[in-house]
Amino acid sequence: EDEEEEEEGDDEEEEGEVGALLIIGDDGYEQISSDEDGIADLERETFKYPSFDIEYTAEDLARVPPVTYDPFDRELGPLLYFSCPYKTTFETEVAKLRDQDLEKENTGAAETSVKLTELLELYQEERGAKWVTALEEIPSLIVKGLSYLQIKEPNQDYISQLVEWTMQSLNLQIALRQPIALNVRQLKAGTKLVSSLAECGTRGITGLLQAGVINSLFELLFADHVSSSLKLNAFKALDSVISMTEGMEAFLKCRLEAHEKSGYQRLLELILLDQTVRVVTAGSAVLQKCHFYEILSEVKKMADQLAENSPLPNHAESEQDSDAGLERGNQEYESDVEAPMDMDNLLESSSMSEGEVEKLINLLDEILHLMETAPHTMIQPPVKSFPTTARITGPPERDDPFPVLFRYLHSHHFLESITLLLSNPVTNIHPGVLQSIRDILRFLVQSQKGLLFFLSEYEATNLLVRAFCPFSDPDQEEGLQTDGASDEAFHLWLLHSTQTLQCISELFCHFQRCTATDETDHSDLLGTLHNLYLITFNPVGRSAVAHVFSLEKNLQSLITLMEFYSKEALGDSKSKKSVAYNYACILVLLVVQSSSDVQMLEQFSAILLKLCKADENNTKLQELGKWLEPLKTLRFEINCIPNLIEYIKQNIDTLMTQDGVGLLTALRVLCHIACPPPPVEGQQKDLKWNLAVIQLFSSEGMDTFIRVLQKLNSILIQPWRLHVNMGTTLHRVTTISMARCTLTLLKTMLTELLRGGSFEFKDMRVPSALISLHMLLCSIPLSGRLDSDEQKIQNDIVDILLTFTQGVNEKLTISEETLANNTWSLMLKEVLTSILRIPEGFFSGLILLSELLPLPLPMQTTQVIEPHDISVALNTRKLWSMHLHVQAKLLQEIVRSFSGSTCQPIQHMLRRICVQLCDLASPTALLIMRTVLDLLVEDLQSNPEDKEKQYTGQTTRLLALLDALASHKACKLAILHLINGTVKGDEKYAEVFQELLSLMRAAGDNVIHQQCAEYLASILQSLCDQDIALILPSSSESTLSELEQLSNSLPSKELLASICDSLMETLANAESSYNCLLTCIRTMMFLTEHDYGFYHLKSSLRKHCGALQTVLKRVVSNFSKDPGELASSFLDFMRQILNSDMLGCCGDDGSLVEVDGTHPARTLGLTTVELKYQLQNKEEAPENLLLELEKLVLERSKEDDSLESLLDSVVGLRQMLESAGDPCPLSDQDVEPVLPPPESLQNLFNNRTAYILADVMDDQLKTMWFSPFQAEEIETDLDMVKVDLIDLSEKGCSDFDLQAELERSFLSEPSSPGRTKTTKGFKLGKHKHETFITSSGKSEYIEPAKRAHIVPPPRGRGRGAFGQGIRPHDIFRQRKQNTSRPPSMHVDDFVAAESKEVVPPEGIPPPKRPPKVSQKISSRGGFSGNRGGRGAFHSQNRFFTPPASKGNYSRREGARGSSWSAQSSPRGTYSESRGGQSNFNRGPLPPLRPLSSAGYRPSPRDRASRGRGGIGPSWASANSGSSSGSRGKFISGGSGRGRHVRSFTR
Repeated sequence: EDEEEEEEGDDEEEEGEVGALLIIGDDGYEQISSDEDGIADLERETFKYPSFDIEYTAEDLARVPPVTYDPFDRELGPLLYFSCPYKTTFETEVAKLRDQDLEKENTGAAETSVKLTELLELYQEERGAKWVTALEEIPSLIVKGLSYLQIKEPNQDYISQLVEWTMQSLNLQIALRQPIALNVRQLKAGTKLVSSLAECGTRGITGLLQAGVINSLFELLFADHVSSSLKLNAFKALDSVISMTEGMEAFLKCRLEAHEKSGYQRLLELILLDQTVRVVTAGSAVLQKCHFYEILSEVKKMADQLAENSPLPNHAESEQDSDAGLERGNQEYESDVEAPMDMDNLLESSSMSEGEVEKLINLLDEILHLMETAPHTMIQPPVKSFPTTARITGPPERDDPFPVLFRYLHSHHFLESITLLLSNPVTNIHPGVLQSIRDILRFLVQSQKGLLFFLSEYEATNLLVRAFCPFSDPDQEEGLQTDGASDEAFHLWLLHSTQTLQCISELFCHFQRCTATDETDHSDLLGTLHNLYLITFNPVGRSAVAHVFSLEKNLQSLITLMEFYSKEALGDSKSKKSVAYNYACILVLLVVQSSSDVQMLEQFSAILLKLCKADENNTKLQELGKWLEPLKTLRFEINCIPNLIEYIKQNIDTLMTQDGVGLLTALRVLCHIACPPPPVEGQQKDLKWNLAVIQLFSSEGMDTFIRVLQKLNSILIQPWRLHVNMGTTLHRVTTISMARCTLTLLKTMLTELLRGGSFEFKDMRVPSALISLHMLLCSIPLSGRLDSDEQKIQNDIVDILLTFTQGVNEKLTISEETLANNTWSLMLKEVLTSILRIPEGFFSGLILLSELLPLPLPMQTTQVIEPHDISVALNTRKLWSMHLHVQAKLLQEIVRSFSGSTCQPIQHMLRRICVQLCDLASPTALLIMRTVLDLLVEDLQSNPEDKEKQYTGQTTRLLALLDALASHKACKLAILHLINGTVKGDEKYAEVFQELLSLMRAAGDNVIHQQCAEYLASILQSLCDQDIALILPSSSESTLSELEQLSNSLPSKELLASICDSLMETLANAESSYNCLLTCIRTMMFLTEHDYGFYHLKSSLRKHCGALQTVLKRVVSNFSKDPGELASSFLDFMRQILNSDMLGCCGDDGSLVEVDGTHPARTLGLTTVELKYQLQNKEEAPENLLLELEKLVLERSKEDDSLESLLDSVVGLRQMLESAGDPCPLSDQDVEPVLPPPESLQNLFNNRTAYILADVMDDQLKTMWFSPFQAEEIETDLDMVKVDLIDLSEKGCSDFDLQAELERSFLSEPSSPGRTKTTKGFKLGKHKHETFITSSGKSEYIEPAKRAHIVPPPRGRGRGAFGQGIRPHDIFRQRKQNTSRPPSMHVDDFVAAESKEVVPPEGIPPPKRPPKVSQKISSRGGFSGNRGGRGAFHSQNRFFTPPASKGNYSRREGARGSSWSAQSSPRGTYSESRGGQSNFNRGPLPPLRPLSSAGYRPSPRDRASRGRGGIGPSWASANSGSSSGSRGKFISGGSGRGRHVRSFTR
């Protein structure tokens, strides 16, 4: 029977994971559901729980229709059973006594109270030895006795008498009258009494404060000849006083009379006197608490201020008016999606400046930091301990600082303040605020006390979770395989955790109330258990339930239930029928399976094993028995390590099967015993962890763990190759947990071993096992991006590989041989050889290499980095460079092999790696750039001599690679170094460069040729950009003059002259493409910024007289098809080359004088008459052409307001030319500017700018380098490579028997643990595991039979696999086709196809080249596909077939109004200050040819504003990829494609 229940449960589970809720589509209409599997439509009918009758058997229960659990339907209620975490034991006791009848009280409180009153009456007068003994007894009587008296005789004032005694006992004068030894006893007893009384509620603490307890304690602390131990006692007392909020207020307040100092100031003075180290430690703990309190008051002040001046009143009331929080479809949030809110405007409109928001973030971060370090920095040290840096033994029992911190949080209404910050658009639009709040809450949810704090503040928590809703991605609410660690799912995790704890408290309450065994299945009890069971269907809920049950004694609630209903208590027949018992078994099993925190097993494993043994027919308990098998006689100590490892060795063959589940438990226990928690500042290092690691090594742990990984890899590889997901949830949890435990153990062992560099470790099985594991678990996540578990696994793998870099002994002399054989080189060799070993590992290998390499400099930072740290950063990169140079052949082979790949993700990774390698040091930069240029040389020389040159797709790809690299500083300087041809052996590069220039000049209408020309234009643009330089002019340490700066970052004069000539010839060539012209004009703009460039441009203009006039004619004749960009750039260029005197004082447009003064003004220029000469020819004067253009612009600006600035420019230029005199040719009187010789490449690397100061740490910049790969639009037919498959198959698989292979792989499907049948994931054609939506949002139909094994199941909605065209999870469209007819289009798809060209279904071959029609751009930003581009990877069936081009420019509006820097911050050059008409919206765009991989890369200039901090690491551009949708537009281009913004700003 239970088998069925399990099956049924799994059905429900899959239902839950796939998302049994209907999602409301973007347009507000519900989707049509044609699935009769019992989908509960929660929008219309709230599904009530069926009321259970006792007659239900377990089988009946399993057939109750699956009910989806909506956490938002349930509110948290008041705290039951548990005591409030910030109340003192005394207050809890009083509350308990209030609830029960005093006469029946039987815990001994009455006797205690009698004793207390006797003591108080006995010693009214006497102050001798007996009184001191009484003082010592009183603290133990207060909690029970005084609480009883307070309720029984509320009028009697016992507290004031106790306060009086306390003050007398602290009085030094009275103490000195006592005999020796008794005086110290009296003082110590007094301090203990202070601590006890301070906890007696408000009366206790106010009584003490009024009596002046703080002063008495300070007198004691400041008195002469007081021993350290007595001072420590005084500090304990002081600590208890300030632990109550009233005490803290009094301590921080300055008295008014006589300028008396506050307690805080006096404490500081005390610490600054010469005190012993223990006293200083105790004093600073008190100071830390004060700081925490003060920061909380600051945050509260800011929140109150916001509430008062909030620009949106409906939000300020969200604390009182919970409805505002409940309406999740609140207008603000709607508008947040529709019109991106501009952060600057918002900050201005409110009372908060950007600085204040920064301050708020810092305060929140500091709160988190203080809470994390609290257990080490805010507690009073035990009297017998000594604050050393490490310890082996010592008192583990320490105070718990958290109740006090929670008390402070409560008194400052912290949760309410946070809710306000989240619901106020001024603060919630700031990603930093959101992140800091999440981090604090996540820290609190980790502990039982933190969860109880949320429950005790249940009203605030309910509101808080609702305030989080607008920031979560609705896709993630159901069905995403995730634990609560990911940011979007966090509020759900918080909600599920608190609701789970509430259910647990209901269970405990139930046992308190009901002890009678007659009614076994009580309906309340079943309701609670059913809720817990339902929470576990959602992956976030499942991990939350496992987490909460593994805290403290929570599991006891289920165990009590199991014991209560077990066979022994009820007899066989009843226990079998008890539904509650079955629920409890299911839940306990789930907790043991899912929770990697095995702390609770330490106390409960014995009881659980006993229960399993008792009931042998219950399959759930038998399975639980297998999980607990290794714990049979185990004590959780270091001594048990050998036994556990022995157990793993014996069972390694049953890994990942039903019998081998105990192995995972064993690994988890090992982690618990041997792996230290991450270190916290201020913490003593506990040496027991070192002992544990030694024990692991001596028990052959290393070998065992490597074998576990190898075995795991061999099991996972088969289904991975078939692109099947990881099976059931349980299978996935087991796999991930197994990998994480093993990796953590390996990391701990290797870190310990290689830390000093005195040991070497040459076992290369470790890296090879890690590389395979990375490929299987982290290289192609089915959901489109790594979820938090996979991310952690990747981080662990990278960390372990990086420990090999520590095993380098500094004392050894470095020679070629030692370099090639040390651990670092061996690890690198393993990683590099793995990249090319097998095709399935290409992508994973590249990702891994990229993760290992250091990030490109400069670093982005908010404070100055010390010279020492800079030299460490540079030396680390040099060391990497040295070790990589040993593997130069492998590196060259990797670049050569992948340079021709047409697979987009691989191209992207290759560029990223080349940029990282070039950035290390000059030798690697030259090595990589030589390899790329050699490839170009080979490609261009491969043609037979006599024929005309044929350019292939390979040429295009190589140029695309070169273009992507040239925009990065280190690569660009290496290119310049090589094409100068000054070094012997490099002459061929100078020749190939000249050949490339001629290729650009002569571009005809051959598509490939044009593409090559566009890439070349873009490469020249990078080479002529003085801002792409290793030494940035803005950095403080650079002492270079302007001319040295230019000579280091621009081509030499011979090269520059030929570049200028090529640019002019390209302009004059009527066949040059639109993009090519645009890029050339941009490049000329760069050159006109300084005399050096201007001089060469002017001499080229003299040679090519009609070039500018040709462009002007082209602008006019093509204006109807041009979105206005070419016209706008051309006019900017005209204005730029005019003489500065001609423009009067060019203050209005600032075109020549840079604001920040880093680029001095140019002295050369053209006069108006010279310009007029350039623009005219025999037939017509330039004025007429401009007049014609003016008319065209005027006509179009009627529809499009944004063209008005362009109109003004046209008119302005026309009037200037009309007013000028007769045109005259260019003068050649200019003096040629001479540049100093450039520095050597090595010097440039050594003196490079290592960091950029930014006022605000830009979150986007941190994440930008790791931006997920975006499939660029690419023309399919251009990137097809012809391959003779028959020939290949004869060479490669001559002995391959297809039938046998297929039988083998399909019949040996792996089964998951907990299953005997084959896993459901493999059933062909089951709708849950099908989708025919590929990542570009196009519908491509694959027959169901083929489908199930090609397409990854939409785990978590196939992140990044769904585009705009089709809504995710539309069951209607995924139903099986029951016909032989080819599929017809769904009406939505048809409409979508009307509005933008959707690729036809796969049956119909796409046209050779997309037709030249103007495509409409969707209203909100033209980027297609992934919302905000979150899909880091795309479903495999699209991995190698790029979609046909959708020739549309992307629009900046796509980016949700975030201030996304380096890639999009406009640079002064083209901002409005230069009069660039650049920020107009483009109308429908008819490209001259489809804008495909030859779009524009925003040049680093567009990406980075000049001046400090704005230069932004231009390596960021490498990932905008050569084929980004819009390269180097003016500002409107912004970040190329408004790409990943959304995911970063969240």
